[in-house]
Amino acid sequence: MRLNSVKFQVSGDSLQTTSYELRVTSYNKLRVSLSAFCFLLSTFCFLPSASAQRFIGGVAAGFNLTQVDGDNVFGYYKAGFNGGPYVKLMLDRKQRFSLTMELLYTQKGAFKKGTNNIGYFALGDTLLIDPNYPDYNKKYYYNLRTDYLEIPLLVHFEDPRSKVGIGIGLSWARLVYIKEYEWDLSIMKLDSGARRLNTTVNSGRYYKNDWGIIADVKIPIYKGLKFNFRFQYSLVPFGKVREFYISDKSTEPIERKPFHNTLTFRIIYSINEKYTENNNYDSEGNRIGPKWIRDTDAMRW
Repeated sequence: MRLNSVKFQVSGDSLQTTSYELRVTSYNKLRVSLSAFCFLLSTFCFLPSASAQRFIGGVAAGFNLTQVDGDNVFGYYKAGFNGGPYVKLMLDRKQRFSLTMELLYTQKGAFKKGTNNIGYFALGDTLLIDPNYPDYNKKYYYNLRTDYLEIPLLVHFEDPRSKVGIGIGLSWARLVYIKEYEWDLSIMKLDSGARRLNTTVNSGRYYKNDWGIIADVKIPIYKGLKFNFRFQYSLVPFGKVREFYISDKSTEPIERKPFHNTLTFRIIYSINEKYTENNNYDSEGNRIGPKWIRDTDAMRW
């Protein structure tokens, strides 16, 4: 019996039954997405033409600083977690090029508290902003949090001398959690406070899938330990178009589409990567590159 085909009789309240079915359907779709990733990862790791030495596994953990372009809230003020396992495939015998696939839990969104110097606001999103008092409308609080399960796929090039890696790639992310708050600070003093907007994973206000483009830099620290900086931007809007009005409503609304704009700072560690001391020196006796470099003999094909 399939779980999402079971219907329960809730006494006098069919809305609860519908809500339950939506949650079950969302769970099943997420389970299918994870199953697809596991299948893809298994295929990626067990290609018959590749030997085990070409694959490097590891973990990454750090944080995001994010903003949303298109919500009229500016600045990388929203912080969130970014981390998960990865597997890397070496593509050439000199081990300069590699293909990396990750499975991440990542938190994005937007945050701002203070004065809106531009004076634009989304009139349809809040009941606390009154167009009759434009000065009040310039003070606000906004907090959007979107949690995703994300699968990035990147190609990296590692500089032979410095061992710094640079990469580009694409990502697909599935929305698993969301919350959104908004209120006007000046009116909040006389009111009960924040109002959570009617935003859920299934509300349709924000889409369940987000596609992004990535630029990536890896800097060696010690053996398999590296510092990772990443810039990521949505390729397509991750939510519906929103209409913004100036406080006196003297012009037509401005339509804007939301795009995630993300800076990521992480520490990554390669579990099975072999290293040896770097004995390459210049004519003045200075070591060329980091002290520890990948042992190409131990990691040979």
